Amino acid sequence: MSTIGTARRAGAIPVLPGPAGSVSRRLHPSSGQGTRLAPLELLEVARGCAATVEPWSARRGPLADRRFELFEAADDFEVWVIHWPAGGQLELHDHGGSAGALWVRAGTLVEGAMGVGPGGRRRLRAGHGTAFGPSHVHDVVNRGPGPATSVHAYSPPLASMTFYRPDPSGLVADRTEYRSQQAWIP
Repeated sequence: MSTIGTARRAGAIPVLPGPAGSVSRRLHPSSGQGTRLAPLELLEVARGCAATVEPWSARRGPLADRRFELFEAADDFEVWVIHWPAGGQLELHDHGGSAGALWVRAGTLVEGAMGVGPGGRRRLRAGHGTAFGPSHVHDVVNRGPGPATSVHAYSPPLASMTFYRPDPSGLVADRTEYRSQQAWIP
């Protein structure tokens, strides 16, 4: 199964050949049996899948918008590949009750969340990642000079994402996007 798109739904990028399922099934043979994967298991899935993902820098052509592709989908988890242009970002958001992990395949991303590092920010370089529970709220930005590629795994598969804005009283929900909506963008 493949879903390809960009943050503006403009253009398509090729899906890598080969059975993506073989990577994650080899890492976690119990997946697909209706169980939720724990954050550290998701990190291993993301890391394993990242080894088979072609970074944007290996492709021809500029990257103007954040692009994403559904790399693998199962009943109990899913894996997305996201290509980030320089300066590309996704504002504060949650994952609708799903646990998750992200692994940086190429470039550097900066994650902002409470309790993650100095000033609430941490830098994730290629070959590094992070895992989080179902209540995690963060933003992600590529502050590097060129494209970055990351692999994201979620369990259960994403059904919604709520986006937030900071307020003196805490985080305020701005909107919730549901997978069933045509404009769904992970």
